[in-house]
Amino acid sequence: MIYDGLRVVDVSRGIAGGYCSKLLADLGADVVKLEPPEGDPLRSYSATDSVGKDGDPDGVLFRYLHTSQRSVVVEGELRLRAWVDAADVVIESFVPGHAEELGIVGVAPVTVSISSFGRGGPDSEHSLPEDVLQARSGSLSNHGHMHRPPLTVGGELGQYVTGAFAALGAVTAWWRASRTGKREHVDVSMLEAMQYTLVTVPTLMARFPGGRAGTFRWVMLPGNEPTGDGRYVGITTVTTQQWLSLLHVIGRDDLAGDEELATMLGRFRRAKEVNEMIRGWTMQRDADEVVELCAAGRVPAAVVGNGQLLPSFAQLAERQAFVEQPGAGFLRPRAPFRFSTVHERVMTRAPRLGEHTGDPVPEPRSDGGGVPGSVGSRPFAGVSVLDFTAFWSGPFATAWFSAMGADVIKVESVQRPDGIRFSAAVRPKDDAQYYELSGLFHATNLGKRGITLDLGHPEGVALARRLIERSDVVCENFTPRVMDSFGLDYDAMRAIRPDVIVLRLPAFGLEGPWRDRPGFAQTMEQITGMAWRTGYEGGPPIIPGGFVDPAVGVHAATALVAAIEHRDRTGEGQLVEMPMIEVASAMTAEQVAEYSAYGELLGRRGEGGVYRCEGEDEQWIAVHLGSDPMLPEERAAWCAERPPEQAVKELLDAGIPAAAMVPAFMALDDPQLRARRYFEPVVHPLVGEQEYPGWPMRFSAGPDRYWREPAPLLGQHTEAVLGGELGLGDDELARLREQHVIGDAPLMGG
Repeated sequence: MIYDGLRVVDVSRGIAGGYCSKLLADLGADVVKLEPPEGDPLRSYSATDSVGKDGDPDGVLFRYLHTSQRSVVVEGELRLRAWVDAADVVIESFVPGHAEELGIVGVAPVTVSISSFGRGGPDSEHSLPEDVLQARSGSLSNHGHMHRPPLTVGGELGQYVTGAFAALGAVTAWWRASRTGKREHVDVSMLEAMQYTLVTVPTLMARFPGGRAGTFRWVMLPGNEPTGDGRYVGITTVTTQQWLSLLHVIGRDDLAGDEELATMLGRFRRAKEVNEMIRGWTMQRDADEVVELCAAGRVPAAVVGNGQLLPSFAQLAERQAFVEQPGAGFLRPRAPFRFSTVHERVMTRAPRLGEHTGDPVPEPRSDGGGVPGSVGSRPFAGVSVLDFTAFWSGPFATAWFSAMGADVIKVESVQRPDGIRFSAAVRPKDDAQYYELSGLFHATNLGKRGITLDLGHPEGVALARRLIERSDVVCENFTPRVMDSFGLDYDAMRAIRPDVIVLRLPAFGLEGPWRDRPGFAQTMEQITGMAWRTGYEGGPPIIPGGFVDPAVGVHAATALVAAIEHRDRTGEGQLVEMPMIEVASAMTAEQVAEYSAYGELLGRRGEGGVYRCEGEDEQWIAVHLGSDPMLPEERAAWCAERPPEQAVKELLDAGIPAAAMVPAFMALDDPQLRARRYFEPVVHPLVGEQEYPGWPMRFSAGPDRYWREPAPLLGQHTEAVLGGELGLGDDELARLREQHVIGDAPLMGG
């Protein structure tokens, strides 16, 4: 195991800190959970109030998050401090300031602090639960139907992704602190983590060319469609080609020339027509038939999963993605990382409260190790990453290394540029360079160098092989057959460079019956139960809308840091396989565990806790359901008589967590985000200066800001890389350009 021997002390409470320590335990760390005499509140929690129903005093979520860990009850600061003194990494989630009062910050080499707002800024000392933070982050304003109340995304996904960011911060800080001997503090903000993942760069979408400022909620069309057997099938058409393929599958090629329907906005405008057309087809078939027909037509589709169905899906069953919880027997996901040269951890059961209180506290490590200044503010400076990834999840992972100083070379082709380039609000007829105007592409590719290579041409593959020879890390997120068809699978890359680290991010995995099916974030949200938990009471499932992409990306970045750590110690490279579906399943484990252990099927969260206030349309607030003494009807009448600011103040003064709904595109004006410099200005030659989201954690050892350079134009650095670094001459580059092996403009549309 990569982090075997790493001492982690977890004094956090709740899901975010628990998920952080779970990921570190999955990677081999020795995690000791310090608890008060009454235990972590998660021990007594069940989403269906079923704790004890299976004969165990602890809830399934606690047991899932704290598998293979130890539990020590601490009473008094001296005992707490003794464990912290002996730790390499400390995870805490107190309200900012309290951990400092306890003297547990800056003691271990790495301290990871998780809080609602992060340290610094006007709201730093406040603590709000996720359902309320969704209103503040802009997520609430973007989910649901315009003619109905805005929706809170179900499943506590903001907590999970915050924990994932905390784990990435922990392993990155450990890489530096263990080499410099300098203690480091990682400050993680849940608000920022949610703003980065539960909404899709809304501030950029509003301000890039063609963008519009305004609140606009809508549900994807097609989406989760009912079938004749009473189930739902999620159908995803991100690209124009996928929409055209769907039309062919359902026998409506006559609409292929309808340009309005080829766009998501156009389908929304004609929602009644689109719904009747698609559902008229799906309701005549059962769910499995719909999926098979779509898969044959290369249209991403999947049966909408839940806690009962998820483990039975053929792909997950064959890959043994779900295993029995040690000492309990209920089903839970295995670790989301698969390393080719590192054995997966043999899990042990979750600890009873205080089970290891008598264990001796290890002696603190000596402070003599490390070379000050040996790793700078950008800890992965000197690492070279060859990035074949596209859309959002893969580029999100490599963006971390760009921010941390690595040289990331993004490879596209003029035949098939990164598909997310075509999400621009500007169309080809309005600007010939519309493919350079996608806010999401820019945000996810800042600081990278961009080249083009046609891997369908022998010379393109030959040049790719030369670049692999010079790269520490190679990343791709196609269906497995794509890189295999180019002769660039892991074994081929290892033959070129024996210590290369290869990240493969297929939708469903490198093996299994769904191996070659396409899948996007929306598909994963449909399959793994994220959609199942989100929606109006009594209504169909609704996907979070892209959350899985950045969530997978942060997990992938964590795995890559671990793989780099392993190679630095052993000299070994390896294959890191991270199917999107298995990462997403790790964040919906509660559904499967609740059904497996208790026989309880979680359903839609509904629109509870969201109330309209006095004022013009779209004046809403979110009130934490678990803290409100009023009945919903009474609270709705109470809110309707007050503007949102007044309602929130009165609720907070009464100790009830609440927040006004912030339109997602207005996050730039948030005083907390401004105070923490969450948005960073970068100048681009075509779109000028724009403010881009940073990362939701701050490192005491830097960097002071994440982004230095803009995203690359298509093929912008091709000649510098192939000519200046591989040595190709001007004549050879001209010939390759003539043959379209390289270039700087697409040969096709989006």
